[in-house]
Amino acid sequence: MSGLLSVSSWTAWAPGLPDRAAWQEWAGGLRTPESAGEPALPEIPAMLRRRADRLARMTLRAAFDVLGDRTGLPVVYVSRHGSVGRSAELLEALARGEALSPAGFAASVHNAAPGLLGIVRKDSAPYTALAAEAGGVFAMLAEVMAFLADGHAEVLAILSDEPVPACYSSYVTEPEFPAAWAGVFGLGDGTGTGTGLTLSQAAVPTPAYSEPEVLAWTRWLAGDTVSFDCARGWQVRRV
Repeated sequence: MSGLLSVSSWTAWAPGLPDRAAWQEWAGGLRTPESAGEPALPEIPAMLRRRADRLARMTLRAAFDVLGDRTGLPVVYVSRHGSVGRSAELLEALARGEALSPAGFAASVHNAAPGLLGIVRKDSAPYTALAAEAGGVFAMLAEVMAFLADGHAEVLAILSDEPVPACYSSYVTEPEFPAAWAGVFGLGDGTGTGTGLTLSQAAVPTPAYSEPEVLAWTRWLAGDTVSFDCARGWQVRRV
């Protein structure tokens, strides 16, 4: 599997880094992120907004900002943990013998964020929700290429995660940080206004990022390094 991709636009959201300009400053060492905070999402009715945890809010903010008025794009959503905080709350309630909230369960499933995106935008485009452990970028790009191969002109891709709740912290082996990245992909060679990328096999080891994968991916896109090792044996390169 290999091919030419083009990222026509991308943005990201994290506490203290609300837009593309802030991320460029961060990548240049001129700005530092914060550990607390979440986007307000004034575009969403209050009843729906209450259903969204921070992961979903970050995901929606990044998606709204990169999509603008575009509709009908299939969505590839990748998150290592998903809304695991909501799942932990449900399990703790179950252990106390309390009745579980159907709304809480609906908000805890792995596809909750992209599902809410479709509801809010009244957009029935297909979406895929993936849990790819440490290979989120590779899984995202592979699924994007599958949608493009099926004839879709553009695909919205989202990579988002946040730290797991304290009850799971002893199992964490890699750095974590709350952040969401979203970009619109198409087929191309980068000769237009987008960034041209290739995903291909290469003799590279399993990546060991010094920061959460979503941050490493955003830092690479905001910089000028040629290649990004996204999985064992797989590499993304600028065209």
